[in-house]
Amino acid sequence: MKTKHIKLIFGLKLKQYRVDKGMSLSELAVKSGLSISYLNEIESGKKYPSTDKITMLADSLHTTYDNLVSLKLTKNLAPVAELLESNILEQLPLEHYGIDINKLISLMATSSFQLSALIATFIETAKTSELSQNNFSRNALRIFKEFNENYFEEFEGAVNSFVNENNLNNKLKIEFKELKYILENNYNYEIDETRLNNYPELNEFRAVAIKNGINKLLLNNNMSDAQKSFIAGKEIAYNFLSIKDRSYLYSSVRLNTFDHLINYFKVSYFSTALLINSNSLIKGLNKIFSTPEWDGNSFLSLINKFNTTTEIFFQRITSLSSKNFNLNKFFFYRINHNIGSDDFNLINELKLNTQRNFGVHQLVEHFCRRWISIGVLKDYQIQLEKDKDFSERISGISIAKFYESDDEYLCITVAQRGNLRKDQLSSLTIGYLVDETLKKKVKFLNDPKIPVKVVNETCERCRINNCMDRSAVPSEASIIDKSILVEKALQRLISSV
Repeated sequence: MKTKHIKLIFGLKLKQYRVDKGMSLSELAVKSGLSISYLNEIESGKKYPSTDKITMLADSLHTTYDNLVSLKLTKNLAPVAELLESNILEQLPLEHYGIDINKLISLMATSSFQLSALIATFIETAKTSELSQNNFSRNALRIFKEFNENYFEEFEGAVNSFVNENNLNNKLKIEFKELKYILENNYNYEIDETRLNNYPELNEFRAVAIKNGINKLLLNNNMSDAQKSFIAGKEIAYNFLSIKDRSYLYSSVRLNTFDHLINYFKVSYFSTALLINSNSLIKGLNKIFSTPEWDGNSFLSLINKFNTTTEIFFQRITSLSSKNFNLNKFFFYRINHNIGSDDFNLINELKLNTQRNFGVHQLVEHFCRRWISIGVLKDYQIQLEKDKDFSERISGISIAKFYESDDEYLCITVAQRGNLRKDQLSSLTIGYLVDETLKKKVKFLNDPKIPVKVVNETCERCRINNCMDRSAVPSEASIIDKSILVEKALQRLISSV
């Protein structure tokens, strides 16, 4: 157990012994000869007393030294100790939200047995599910982005400063060679584009940064220029923003702490804003939104104006939608699909001012196959059957109407083939809630060529009859329906008595 947690437990035990003896802090201060302020710091977990002071406290409370220093807690405090030992708090970024862990633990310790039972249940759930470890941090980061409507003025300003300092103001396409030059000359980097590829075990790593006297950046040479530019932009951001606490491995599965994760997000936001000029993107989107008919080729052409990947482009749209278009009710997600399989895995999700939460069920359930994001991936596979080397982007659009709901979302999707994994496809989708704001902003919304698809979140929760796209039985929907029938029967029974 960490030292800070040992301090917390000692403080909790001291307070419990004192309260059980009916002593106030001032009474214990008189008996032990220690000051009230010092005792308060001990009980709040800020100080751990020396051996002689622990002996004085034990004598004053009529207990033994060993009982006081033991990490074993009483039954009602045991869940708190288990929470501290579980390392779950290390994954919860409480300090970043202004929450004092010591005060939180103290509150838990003085609460009812019911809350203690809730804490114990929470721990067991976390241990046995995907709720544990860095999923905590990733969910916290997602919510952090949603709270800020995925727009961060400080990083937008930092990018503008960097662009001005490096004379990149008039560059619509910023290429890797330009960012490489800045890394080498401004930040003393050595860039190596071959060595990483000598290690086949690391073929899914995009890059590895090494700080050993001189800064080294090892890049996977299978990446496109846009991907290399994005990595270089992030490496510049670590330096320009003076971020020291970071991971040196460019692999999302290796981001094990919230500090690494949130700092990775900061530099990703910086690099995205650097590669995609906001004014140029806003101008392009306004032109597309103002046309009466949807033109997928124009949308793909807008992506091609920038040296960017599809996902970075979509991420930039999500960061500008609320502030610049007043479109603040949307979701964004990415689905990966292995060619030839029937698996469609949601691996990235952002939602803003919408109740739709696709990711919550995806670990054990099947994403609804009616979505345009799935349809475009299937279209891509048809293209590959005609040309196995096909690697262009393809787009799709539909209005998704949720079954048993009036909610409708205008969904724009782009599918692409992976650079590092040629056997994998991915689709990126942004779905805007169809409301009065969207109707005024997007002129092509009434284009009759845009199909309307009745959808749901997962097959398991869907009650659509005779669905030809279903990939799993509606097991969860059946359980919910049975619960509703039982509840109605109980109400009839009560009414009849």
